[in-house]
Amino acid sequence: MASEISIRRGAPTRAAIALFGVIDVDARPGYPLTVRLGFDDGEEHRYTLEPGDTFRVRDETWVLHRVEDPANDWRVFIRKVE
Repeated sequence: MASEISIRRGAPTRAAIALFGVIDVDARPGYPLTVRLGFDDGEEHRYTLEPGDTFRVRDETWVLHRVEDPANDWRVFIRKVE
């Protein structure tokens, strides 16, 4: 299984563990960068995360690793914590 997953704007990403999608990236000046992440691993989950925040997918811990081009055509990267 991939230890890093890339999620593009408007394109849910299927991985072995779940189907991931980004609902929104908030990159307004003067506010913390936040990502609204949703995934389905048999149940639907939604999180609002900042880079470095962790979340659980089944029995694994994942982290919002980085967001590229957050103010435009963003791409979100999540990574499994080893």
